Amino acid sequence: MELEQAFLQLSTKFLFLHGGSQIADYRNEINTLLNELNGLNYRAARISDVRSPVRLMESFVNIPPHEDTLVVKACFLIKSLVGRQKIVLPEPTAHSLIVWLRKCLERRFYQVACEALGTMQLLFCRCNDISQLLEFFISNNGILVNVLADPDYRRVEPKTITSTLVDQCSSSELYLAVLLCLESILMCSEPFGAEVFETYLPVVGNAVLDLIFKARSESFTEFAYYSLATASVNCLRIVVSLDESGEWTNSQLGRLIGASKAFIMYGIPDVAKLLPQRVPVSQQGIPEPQHIPISKGGKTAKTRKTRTHPKNRRGGSRNSGTGGREKQPTDGEINRQPYSEASIVLEWSSKCHPPLAGCYHTSDSDFSETEATSPRAQVERHRSAKLRQGALMLIGTLAQHVEKRIMFGYWHALFPDETRTAATVSLLNCVLRDPSPKCRIAAIQATSFLLYKSKPFLIQAESSKKPLVSFTPFSVTLGNMVIEMYAMLTQALTLESDLTVLTQLLKGLTVFIQATPFHRLRTGIASRFVKIVRPLVRHRDPTIKVAALMVMGFLISVADMTEEIAGLVGIKKLSLVPTGNVARSKPVAKAFDLEVSQEEHEEEEALDSEPEDDLLRPSRATQVDNFNDKSNEGESSWLLHVALENLGVNGVACSVMPVRMECLQVLCAMASHFSLLADHLPMVAQALVNAFGDPLSEIKLYAGRLLDLLGHAIHTALLLQDKIDQEQLNVALEFWTTIMPTVTEQIQDVYLIATLRSVCCDALGNIGVHVYEKFPRDRQLALISLLTGCTFDDDSAVSSAAARTLSVYILFPSLRDDVCYVENTIESILRIMRDPNLTARIKTSWSLGNATDALILNQQHHFQHESTPLEEYSMISDELMRRILELALESASDNDKVRSNAVRTIGNVLHLLRPTQLQHPNWAALYRDAIDRLIQNVTVSSTVNVKVKWNACYALGNIMKNETFFLSGAGSGSWEGRVFPALCETVVRSPNFKVRINAAQALSIIGKRAHYGAFYQQTWIALLQALEQSDNLVDYNEYKRRDSLQEQLCLSLAHLLRLSTREDVVSMATVLLPLYDAVRANWVRVISRILPEKSAVLLESYRVLMELRKGKVEGESISASSWDLLLKCFKDADVC
Repeated sequence: MELEQAFLQLSTKFLFLHGGSQIADYRNEINTLLNELNGLNYRAARISDVRSPVRLMESFVNIPPHEDTLVVKACFLIKSLVGRQKIVLPEPTAHSLIVWLRKCLERRFYQVACEALGTMQLLFCRCNDISQLLEFFISNNGILVNVLADPDYRRVEPKTITSTLVDQCSSSELYLAVLLCLESILMCSEPFGAEVFETYLPVVGNAVLDLIFKARSESFTEFAYYSLATASVNCLRIVVSLDESGEWTNSQLGRLIGASKAFIMYGIPDVAKLLPQRVPVSQQGIPEPQHIPISKGGKTAKTRKTRTHPKNRRGGSRNSGTGGREKQPTDGEINRQPYSEASIVLEWSSKCHPPLAGCYHTSDSDFSETEATSPRAQVERHRSAKLRQGALMLIGTLAQHVEKRIMFGYWHALFPDETRTAATVSLLNCVLRDPSPKCRIAAIQATSFLLYKSKPFLIQAESSKKPLVSFTPFSVTLGNMVIEMYAMLTQALTLESDLTVLTQLLKGLTVFIQATPFHRLRTGIASRFVKIVRPLVRHRDPTIKVAALMVMGFLISVADMTEEIAGLVGIKKLSLVPTGNVARSKPVAKAFDLEVSQEEHEEEEALDSEPEDDLLRPSRATQVDNFNDKSNEGESSWLLHVALENLGVNGVACSVMPVRMECLQVLCAMASHFSLLADHLPMVAQALVNAFGDPLSEIKLYAGRLLDLLGHAIHTALLLQDKIDQEQLNVALEFWTTIMPTVTEQIQDVYLIATLRSVCCDALGNIGVHVYEKFPRDRQLALISLLTGCTFDDDSAVSSAAARTLSVYILFPSLRDDVCYVENTIESILRIMRDPNLTARIKTSWSLGNATDALILNQQHHFQHESTPLEEYSMISDELMRRILELALESASDNDKVRSNAVRTIGNVLHLLRPTQLQHPNWAALYRDAIDRLIQNVTVSSTVNVKVKWNACYALGNIMKNETFFLSGAGSGSWEGRVFPALCETVVRSPNFKVRINAAQALSIIGKRAHYGAFYQQTWIALLQALEQSDNLVDYNEYKRRDSLQEQLCLSLAHLLRLSTREDVVSMATVLLPLYDAVRANWVRVISRILPEKSAVLLESYRVLMELRKGKVEGESISASSWDLLLKCFKDADVC
């Protein structure tokens, strides 16, 4: 109260005296009052009534600008009231004070500059809009920019000893005041974006960079240099974060990295103090990023952008810093692969955030009392730590905002190779040697930002298999860097005692693991860090435990599992599984003994990213192990034991929610290596029952995701067996019998969140044909009834998931002939497809495609075993078939993800049409519209998604499988003139090779020469031109599909050769002649590498040509050269 009373008395006197018109009459009294006001101890107590301080500061604008002494003392008082007392000034007051200080600077710059700029530093933060002041302060001719370039630029006469005594601050103090003011302007405007600053950012950035490069520590006091460098790197960090276009940042990247590198180890003992120097880009060519196939398995990961600032979430300790994942998973989160690049969220730890500009701060030293020999030594170490932290954050910010390809060229300056020493200035040496935990965290996180999304570059790293003498390839240099980085991270894990830093180390390690090509590097890397991480999964601190589990989860999920990693996590035997077409066609073939099309159709979820290459993509489980390895029976992975223990199996579940969640994530990753879980399914089922009984919805959601993945793994493992092992089938049956009541309970509980119920419905779709058919009939009916009821759920996520599962069941033997079930399922799908929710429409559009696939399979199966004529057989009514086609046509104009499934459905329906339907007037217009829509989706290049195009190509091929379309009077002649030119143009000109492959397949589906008609020659020309142009790569990313394209083109050409007649020979040879060399070279290359089961088609085409030549007809004028050209071109080298 003494402070408040004294302040109130003095401020009242001041306002009384200052209210007069002639301030000169009371100058001495005002000066005395300012002295007394500044002499009060503002640290001792707080002023509760803020009205008096605000009125006092409002009156300062009446102090004449030429009264520099009064101005300086008023500024000091403002800093005490606003900075120490936290008095909140109204924005108009703050703005008027800034305008007054601007006038003071213009009148008596050198006398008031330091105090005025320091006061402005506080006032800028109280103004929402300072855009009108930017021209004066930070334009090309701005006062702050000019001072940084020349502190004496406002002097009208040379600087003398007398003028120096009059000045209130030295050059170093002036530099610091200007930098802090700049920092305040930038920081306070950062939340509003870069629009206002767009023209000023390069000016400010260049001015600060020029200063930091020309400043030398010997020209300043130690305190001044530290302060100047710290303010400089903070200003540069904000400029980089505001530079949205990145033009200035990219142009100055070498200088920015050089400036930050000079200070990241500044002040650490035995490390030389570097001068800022521009870092050149690597002299070795920066490699193009390599395409990394992503394991989608029908659900793709949503890509996240890195975030600079942490957001408030529950459980901040779990998510603060690098590598955390959000605790409340959304529907998209549940669809995401558990440990993938897309699951990583990078954000600065709260400990790394610099304090807001314009605030007084008490010392929050990172060092213990025993570390500091004296208070002064402690302050100095704290000061140098702030500088290093600012420099490290600048590097991290650059890594966030600069394109990865560009930033990769500067890794050589930031990461060490095998020649490093303890004094080498690098990010990971900061982690090892910096005494400040905050700096070590900043170094770890800067490293993580650099490593994030670096997999396309690191995939080239390798270890040399023999000693290198004169030349070291870039890939080996990169491999050595990676190995050295792992060695330093492992050393840091061993030495680190601070739990917060240890947590960040583990999370940073997860980022590195997912980007590392372990299969190309020498063994031993993973063994060394797993030896340290393994005990940490049982650490007493739950945050450490979670981070250690994340490391192991990412290690299990590496794309190319090595024997070393398999041994570390307990996988005893690795076996690759079929991918792409083989993996998808085998289940149907085994279940129905039907011949299935080799075209794949995968479900796309709402969060799908860019289309992937399905021919090269691994399946959901990139490696699936033997269902039951008898040699390992009874053994379990140590990691599995830990995960189950934390989930309450054979004990009490861990009380910390993030630990339970992470254990479920680890089990999700293990589902991709099924041998880890195959012998322990009863215990995993118990863990799932416990998780579904958890009171927290987040745990239940991850349990649902685990059940989905594990069900898929069990089903896949059974399908991949040539002969089903009854014992293994019984284990799977027992698993589902155990978990089914719990899952049913979750679905039926309408009070649970809809996302959980929808995930459970999706999981039931992975029961699989073998287990379902083993269920008792009453359980089958109960399951169908449950899912059918869910299709009427108020929440579209639940109804669409239930419809999707029912559409999967259509393929099961006990249901595929059930007309009532099939029609009810299709009716449900048609109803939900009109839902306004996009995710629901995507799921049900896939379901409708799946249902129509089943109709085709059932038709094929029927014709194999029944004698019903084609025109009389139909599983569903014409009216329902027409509704399916009408809705598919409507959906073909929807979102791309819906459209890709809709065109597939259109092709399936047209494949099912019978002659009587094609002749009916209602159908004639409909099927013509359908064909037009497919052609439109194939040929329109600018607006059609690639996935839509290749499905549309497949759909057109599906139409041509239906011989009904070639019958006279049933549509023949009305569509060929549009379909063949569209496919021929696509197979030659499409920039996407997957689309060309599907177009080539469609062109070779027709089984009779007569059905090609006049378009046989056009098709032959298009395929030859496509083969000749297949080596011309416009987009390097298509290189991975080039071999598949050439193989399909050769198969399509062989198909046409097998159907050719003697009348076609001359025209075929004429077209072939100018393209002979390219076609022959590709034919030989394909025939030498093609699988034996496919090569028969190519060899048979040659024999057909030989037989055709022998059947010579008199009077024919086919020259021998035409025969010779064809036979020579399409002859295998081994054929005699």
